[in-house]
Amino acid sequence: MYEIKLRNRLSELAGNKEVKLDTPPDKIPGDLSTNAAMVYGLNPRDIAGRLEELDYVESAGVVGPGFINITLTSEIKNREIAEIVKAPSEYAKGIARGDILFEMVSSNPTGPLHIGHGRGAVIGDALARMYGWLGYKVRREYYVNDTGRQITLLGESIYNIMNGAKVPDDGYKGDYIKDIAAGLESSLNREECKNRASEIILDTHFDVLKEFGVSYDNKVYETDLINSGKVNEAIEFLKKKGLTYKKDGALWFKTSVYGDDRDRVLVKKDGEFTYFASDCAYHKDKGRRHKELMNIWGADHHGYIARLDAFWEAAGFKGNKGNKGDKKLNIVLYQLVNLKRAGELVSMSTRAGEFVTLKEVMDEVGVDAARFFLLMRNSDTPLDFDVDLAKQENKSNPVYYVQYSHARISSVFKKAGVTPADINPADALNLGKEEDILIKVTAHFPYILSKCVQLNAPHLLTEYLRDAAAAFHKYYDTVKIVGSRNQAARLTLLLAVKEVIKNGLHLVGVSAPEKM
Repeated sequence: MYEIKLRNRLSELAGNKEVKLDTPPDKIPGDLSTNAAMVYGLNPRDIAGRLEELDYVESAGVVGPGFINITLTSEIKNREIAEIVKAPSEYAKGIARGDILFEMVSSNPTGPLHIGHGRGAVIGDALARMYGWLGYKVRREYYVNDTGRQITLLGESIYNIMNGAKVPDDGYKGDYIKDIAAGLESSLNREECKNRASEIILDTHFDVLKEFGVSYDNKVYETDLINSGKVNEAIEFLKKKGLTYKKDGALWFKTSVYGDDRDRVLVKKDGEFTYFASDCAYHKDKGRRHKELMNIWGADHHGYIARLDAFWEAAGFKGNKGNKGDKKLNIVLYQLVNLKRAGELVSMSTRAGEFVTLKEVMDEVGVDAARFFLLMRNSDTPLDFDVDLAKQENKSNPVYYVQYSHARISSVFKKAGVTPADINPADALNLGKEEDILIKVTAHFPYILSKCVQLNAPHLLTEYLRDAAAAFHKYYDTVKIVGSRNQAARLTLLLAVKEVIKNGLHLVGVSAPEKM
């Protein structure tokens, strides 16, 4: 993992600051490039000289205003390939430590999951897999909002349909509501309809998510937080700190003390808890159980960040004003998904019932394509999901292109009459200049994985996989492998490429087929 070693050394030379490593532009010599000297006002020639003292750096030259281009020795690059082949399932594993709880999807049990929920699910699941691979102890949790106006409307909508009455104007409609109503006993009252319907919908959520490759270790119900007294406990905690006051019959939390643009209501004038009050209790409970939290939320929750940060700080989990909080709250927001079919946008409106469910998309394009496509853009960017492209079985389809590279390597081994068990890792030491680009791309995996976790940006791994597949296909089309003088070394490299692509696909929850 020479890139990580080099980045760590550069960080030391820059005073333990974060540094950036890139691949130099085409036709500029070097394996890696850094602007660390310019960013931190260091002498680039001094830094280059210090880098050349490393036994795995062949040369380090200064270009332009202070970029440092670094060329690594062939030995370190070839040894990296040998290490991958020796223990592919351990490559880049265990290089970090931590304890983190992921909360993702947590959709109200009022309707089926749509493609937007799928984006949140796969972002959270892929990040959880990556954190786990790097060495974190990872748990996944689902928070169930089973109280409030929306759940009440669900019960009323079901009850009215069952009794031939008009559904409330702001109630829930659609075939799924009719199906649930048709399956319930006619003797149920509104409260019973609400409870039974929400249970049915929640069970469906978990069935769909399981099929989507997303599993959970635990689920927490808002009603349990209320009934157990944890919401009251959180409110009393804030009261004792002098952070609440009454106004207009409601109880308010002074979130503005911690940077929020205004204070927030905890208890409404009718005595009902707000969603925020329950969120405070839930995060206080999570903070007791884990050192680090990761919330994957839709962009419509943007306004909740400041108020939740305020509670996190008030609870002492984040350092402030003499506080020594050491716990971390991460919130990743993801933008909307625009589902397209035949070039036309597909409407998604839960209450009106005019939407395409996540389950329907999975059934149409497959789980692999659905997951990969939902991870192809940064979470803070709206995503256009082209259903027609996702169904294509050619190189235009990104997930097919990556999977095909894995299958194609398997076919090369079959043609050569060699199995992975026949490969000797030491043969990688004989790789030559023709393999240089493919070696560098393959060895880039640990660095990319660390950046995914550092930035909470799993889309970087799908970009990497596409780059790795492109590098392999180009190499395959230009270099003779089977029957060449250097067949053993080249097959060793291809095995490393195959294993890294397999690991990457696993981390985004996509299969790695042996043939296609």
